[in-house]
Amino acid sequence: MMLFGKISQQLCGLKKLPWSCDCRYFWGWLNAVFHKVDYERIRDVGRDRAASEWLLHCGAMVRYHGQERWQKDYNRLPTGPLDKYKVQAIDATDSCIMSIGFDYMEGLHHVEKISNLC
Repeated sequence: MMLFGKISQQLCGLKKLPWSCDCRYFWGWLNAVFHKVDYERIRDVGRDRAASEWLLHCGAMVRYHGQERWQKDYNRLPTGPLDKYKVQAIDATDSCIMSIGFDYMEGLHHVEKISNLC
C-alpha cells in the first residue's frame, strides 16, 4: 500500500503530462473502478448477498431480517443458502459508498431502514 501511495504522489506531482493528473481525478477514477457493479456476481449469488458484500467492503454495516446483530466484518459474512439472508437495515455511517454502486441495492425488497447513506 505504501508503494502505491508513493507512486500516486509522484504521478500527481508531475506538472505536464499528456493526460490530466489531478489527484482528485485519479482517486475519483480509482474509486469509480472499485465501486463498479458486478452484474455477474449479482446473478451468481443473488441481490442480497452481492449488496451485502459491496456494502461491507465499503465499510457500511448490514443487519439481516430476523437478526438483532449488525454484520460489520466482510470476512464473517454468514454462510449457508444464499437466499436465506435478506438485508433488512443498512448503516452507512463513515463508509465510502458511492452512487455508482447503487445498482447493488436495486431489488432489495426487505430493506426497512437506511441510515447515513449520503
